[in-house]
Amino acid sequence: MLTLSLGFTYSQDNIAWNRVDLYVPANQAGAYLEAMDEFYSNIDMPEGVSVSLVRYFYRPQDLKATHSIVFAGPVDGIIKLREIRSGEKYEDFYDDLEALDAKVVANSAGQSLIRINTDSERGNWAQSWQWRVDDQRVFATAFAELMSNFKSVETYVALGSINQGVSRDGESHYIYSNQGSFADNLKGGPQNQPEIEAFEKFGKTVAPISTFLGTRTEVNLKTWN
Repeated sequence: MLTLSLGFTYSQDNIAWNRVDLYVPANQAGAYLEAMDEFYSNIDMPEGVSVSLVRYFYRPQDLKATHSIVFAGPVDGIIKLREIRSGEKYEDFYDDLEALDAKVVANSAGQSLIRINTDSERGNWAQSWQWRVDDQRVFATAFAELMSNFKSVETYVALGSINQGVSRDGESHYIYSNQGSFADNLKGGPQNQPEIEAFEKFGKTVAPISTFLGTRTEVNLKTWN
């Protein structure tokens, strides 16, 4: 873990996450959201833990999922939520989901390493970039330097690691960026010459120690807690 002194909001309160990728038939997506809302709106969520249902908007051709359930928060809270997701009520909820022909196509877990602008208001759009990283320290240091030069970024951004459920491509790290709208999503990236130069330096620094594996864009349908 890096301890950094940077000119933006930096948080050492990193989080764990579990992402369950789903294929949900288009004609059943609304019913799936309703079933999740019925369950997660009626339980006492552990402090600091959230559950989100997101829909993929842009995705690579080999990603079969249409949606994801994302559990995020402190490790103790994630464990406690796992305990809550059991018993008769959860079995009834799970039976409702089973009837909708949704299929789990992937399951992964990891943690954030550096979180930026954690107090910013979250939008419903997000992008993530995946890498296979050979030297985490070099990559994280380059990321921190990159973000210290991106003065235009006011939204939540995080660097994290993928620790379980890694594919054959071997993705090990991601950069996650939150946006407020579809327009903001399209206008992302360097906004001026110093940011262009910082982005180019980041690319040159991480190229020898990492392999870029692609991007995903998602829309948040609902977050509980």
